[in-house]
Amino acid sequence: GLADSSAKLVTFGDGAVPTLVADVRAGEPLLEIPQNLAVTSVDVSDHPIVAGLAAGRGELVGLALWLCCERAKGSLSDWAPYVNTLPTGCTVDHPLRWEESEIRSLLKGSPTCEQAVGRAVDAREEYASIRAAIAADADAYPADAYEFLTELAFTDALATVLARAVWLNAANVYALVPLVDLLPVVGAPPPGVNPAAAAADAGARGLDAAVGVVDYDAATECVAVVSANDARQTAPVVCADALGRNAGDLFLSTGRVNGAHVGDYLTFVTSTVMSDKLYAAKKQILEGMGYSADAQAFPVFADRMPLQLFAYMRFARVQEPSELMTVSFEEDRIVSPMNEYEILQLLMGDAREMLAEYENSSEEFELLQLKETNISERQMTAAKLRLGEKRLINATTTAVRKRLAPIRGIPTKQGLEDPNADLLEIFDAIENLPNKPKQMFDEFRAWARGDYEDQIRGGGKGGGGSGCG
Repeated sequence: GLADSSAKLVTFGDGAVPTLVADVRAGEPLLEIPQNLAVTSVDVSDHPIVAGLAAGRGELVGLALWLCCERAKGSLSDWAPYVNTLPTGCTVDHPLRWEESEIRSLLKGSPTCEQAVGRAVDAREEYASIRAAIAADADAYPADAYEFLTELAFTDALATVLARAVWLNAANVYALVPLVDLLPVVGAPPPGVNPAAAAADAGARGLDAAVGVVDYDAATECVAVVSANDARQTAPVVCADALGRNAGDLFLSTGRVNGAHVGDYLTFVTSTVMSDKLYAAKKQILEGMGYSADAQAFPVFADRMPLQLFAYMRFARVQEPSELMTVSFEEDRIVSPMNEYEILQLLMGDAREMLAEYENSSEEFELLQLKETNISERQMTAAKLRLGEKRLINATTTAVRKRLAPIRGIPTKQGLEDPNADLLEIFDAIENLPNKPKQMFDEFRAWARGDYEDQIRGGGKGGGGSGCG
């Protein structure tokens, strides 16, 4: 069992809501759970029932098999006191339990949509593979000994493991850890930012939350949760996501959306052009620096865009061999106005395409949805997720516009005449293409109302004859 000292600074009150029982200082341990009470892949590989089935499969699948078996044992399980604290499908919703039609309807346009569908398919295929392994070796896996392993039980266990397992970076393992897995997981700030940055947004009742950082401590042989910030007594206790996932990935794992994710981001994917005459040289240079020449992903945050994204796109679009070495991956340096304009227009186009995928591209649509009193929990979760994504896309669009502003009007001897006016006019025309169908419809509607009758009778805008009679 757990020693009283394991959680001397945290209490789990009504609804297992963790709060501080005393003031804490940054760096002070909040929880210390002995390693023998944590369930890892070591326990799975030693398990007499599921070890063989888990061999060669992912850690999380192995933990799900372990949980399935221990749940089936009921009170006879040595782990029953802990297993009974874990949620089931009756108490916690999870995307793995959503129907595909519901996923596609509620998450339409979201980058998370296809991932949610894909993970559900992967779970079904994993279960089918496990059942096939059982059927293929009746001596090693007697059918009656594995009756507990139904698809529903496996899916429920996998959803629980995805939501509750914590990543221990120092030990390089996933683990199910009593008490630690009761701490709400909040989105971590961007890389390089102190996890304490999440304290205010995760707080309640005017108190900043105590943001815990969880990892394995070899010195004490415990899984320790250390406070990243000073916090006051009765403040809520949360755990910063050790994997640095965005709101979409956290939703896929936990089934919840962290609306106050201080380090939320979207992934933008870019690549070089295979038809480019310099493709081979670019590919060799990029791979030498650890990048891919095809489908390279970059995280884009609301308040910052990675230097490497701009550098990669500048490099991918240079046309002259002499310009290849002028691209810097260490500092934000423009290669040429033309090159910069091209990459910014590409980013703007990507952002617009992302917004166009949603049923409605405005943030206000989601805000109105959240104000509805008769929407389901799933609808509310999906609206929160879509709202966060749209805010990120719009923030990216704003940032790109700011970068475009000085390039659109470059000072010349003639004043603010743009030396690239012809090219910019072409880009502007391309940029406005998505508005053309709406413009045509508006003009057709105006014609139907008779707005142009005076012009037609007068022979056009100028009022002169048309030469037709």
